[in-house]
Amino acid sequence: MKKKFFILIIFIFYISLLNAKENKLKIMPTPADADKPMKKYSKEFAKSLLKGVDDTMYPKIFKAKMSMETIRKGRAPVKFIYEIYSKGGNKALMEIVYPARDKGKKILLLDNNLWMYMPEVSRPIRLSRNQSFMGSTFSNEDVSDSTWEDDYDPVITDEKGELILLTLKAKRKDVAYKQIDIWVNKESKVPIEGIYYGLSSKPIKKIYFSNVKKIAGFLRPLDMQMVDLLEEDAWTDVKLLELNELQTIPDHKFDATQLGR
Repeated sequence: MKKKFFILIIFIFYISLLNAKENKLKIMPTPADADKPMKKYSKEFAKSLLKGVDDTMYPKIFKAKMSMETIRKGRAPVKFIYEIYSKGGNKALMEIVYPARDKGKKILLLDNNLWMYMPEVSRPIRLSRNQSFMGSTFSNEDVSDSTWEDDYDPVITDEKGELILLTLKAKRKDVAYKQIDIWVNKESKVPIEGIYYGLSSKPIKKIYFSNVKKIAGFLRPLDMQMVDLLEEDAWTDVKLLELNELQTIPDHKFDATQLGR
């Protein structure tokens, strides 16, 4: 009798493991699952949803102040504060205002090109989109490019209640990630969390969005946390301290030859 009871317990435990694994896959599919779009949603709806997500992240033209703190095991936290100007999703200028030793350094995005200006160097330095941004768990692309629509092709691959899983496939080889899976609220278009995949199709980062507030007509997540899945206890917290929609920004603000002025 005890032997039968023991076998029954093992069987129940095994079934619970299978169910847990199944639920995990439903919450965050693997890249293989992401190749299967849901037939109930059209390609046009997926594109409109991604555009809505981009719209909720930032206004078309804005000025912001952002703090970024990176935590790594065994190291002291590293914190920067940036002043940001962005126009149209393809032009952005970030200037370090804290700490004092790095004040005046600038990062410029112009279309698909990235540069860093340092006061002690006469010319801007060209940056790769997939490099780490200032030693953080974010890439240069994550921070400087305010939209996904231009770089990734979306399909809808899962849903859970009011949440929809947008799977974004890279349109070009020079972007930082081969694929991004983002869970999005279908009604508000606010992103909840996501996983980023490297060129090998393995998950390398996980992002969480929080502190949602209504600014400039949209609900927007003001805080983000990017967790490095390849390094133990490594993440970066980003907080938007200020966000102001602007009518325009003069184009000379994004001129690489004017960064030293």
